[in-house]
Amino acid sequence: MPEVGASLEVRRARAEDAGALAAVLGAAFEGETWNAACVEREVLCDPTVRASLVVAAGTRLVSTASLQVRPDSPGSGRVRWVATDADRRREGLARAVVIGVLELAAQAGCTDAYLETRTDRLAAIRLYMQLGFEPLLADGRERAPAVSGSHAVPREVWRRVVEALRARS
Repeated sequence: MPEVGASLEVRRARAEDAGALAAVLGAAFEGETWNAACVEREVLCDPTVRASLVVAAGTRLVSTASLQVRPDSPGSGRVRWVATDADRRREGLARAVVIGVLELAAQAGCTDAYLETRTDRLAAIRLYMQLGFEPLLADGRERAPAVSGSHAVPREVWRRVVEALRARS
């Protein structure tokens, strides 16, 4: 597992983490309702979710990311549900769990990985680009996405995202 601070532990999520995971995910994804039952169904018990990693600060979960490998695309790992407690951002915790998930994807035989994020999540986009992810761009008209389940971003939208990233540098 990736290294984090001395008082933190990166580990696989467990069934007893469902409530704490719901709190982290609910705070990170505005407009989505997460509870323990939803976490169990969507994250912990879904057979396509190969692993969910968490960063634990004692008994409190402060960051998470999951690896999903769909049967229709067994060579592609989908990085899902990347979230970090607002009070613990900018500490490298999301980086640690995403790298851990990518390591698990490689161990599972995945030869590529993808993820989806909203274009207003600039800190997340910066991290993903630093880790080698590239945007899937639309060519100006609607088309089928190159990766199952992904959404192409119009070039004009991506241009604005890049400008916003540069302005925050």
